Amino acid sequence: MEPEKRKYPRFQPQGLLASIKIDPPAEKEIVLEGEVVDMSYNGIKIRLNKPLHVDIDHGEIKIEITMPQSGIPISIHGLIKHIREQYECGLQFAGNHSEHCVDKLMFECIKLANHTVQI
Repeated sequence: MEPEKRKYPRFQPQGLLASIKIDPPAEKEIVLEGEVVDMSYNGIKIRLNKPLHVDIDHGEIKIEITMPQSGIPISIHGLIKHIREQYECGLQFAGNHSEHCVDKLMFECIKLANHTVQI
């Protein structure tokens, strides 16, 4: 078994919904809804309700999450890193998000996570 190469542990928030917004050049904005599968300080994996077509440019996107307990909306910029079976995509956080902003997101999401944390 290969040793884990991730810098940060992943956890699984339960019932956390997210939308991703893709604004391709010369086309109208694409909005896809889904549920967060897992996340860490580096990125997030989302299982989409509709397929994400492979022909979409792997450029920067916006991830929007409304925190279920506080109702606070959070927007994070990211890059699509991989797409699995068109319904699941891995996104790496991008841009200059402050550590404080990511900490606030992680704090509430960890409360939603089940108690089995993968390292």
